[in-house]
Amino acid sequence: MLRIAGAQLARSEQSEIAAGLVETVALARARGEQVETDGGALRISSRDGLRSLRQGGHITDAHYAVALLYRAGFEARGRDLRAASLEPGHGGGHDNDRFVAARLRRARMLDFVARADRAVAMAMADKPMALRLLRSVAGEGTGLSVWGAGRAFTRNREVLVETLDLVMALAKQIARDRKNKNV
Repeated sequence: MLRIAGAQLARSEQSEIAAGLVETVALARARGEQVETDGGALRISSRDGLRSLRQGGHITDAHYAVALLYRAGFEARGRDLRAASLEPGHGGGHDNDRFVAARLRRARMLDFVARADRAVAMAMADKPMALRLLRSVAGEGTGLSVWGAGRAFTRNREVLVETLDLVMALAKQIARDRKNKNV
């Protein structure tokens, strides 16, 4: 009986969350903001600090791509895979191969974020803002201007670009290592 009540409560909460998302999307679009979904994640891209930096020419497309890779792992830290979430329509049996593949992708994303954080913390110890900026702008999508305007913005942009260069080099090294391991 408690299981049924718990399931009904979970469905009710999911319904409220879905209604809130629909309202958020409607309000954002009414204000002329760009709303995107990528594999289920909802983004109001006109509020994304990382995208704004790319559109403003402050970072390159390569920086943007590696920052999105970092963000995917950063966001994956806060959620876990459930077997039911991998089933289309939640009907039918469990596809173990798909579940294991999703777990492997998640593990690789989490490993990448941990390695990137460690590399930035160690290589840029003289710039303590580097890791904060990476997590805030690349991980959470916060605007760089939140961290200051004028000279502070310029200094933070330079630190972020240096940080993204380091993360890009790490991503390339990981790709080379995986390729050499599979040869």
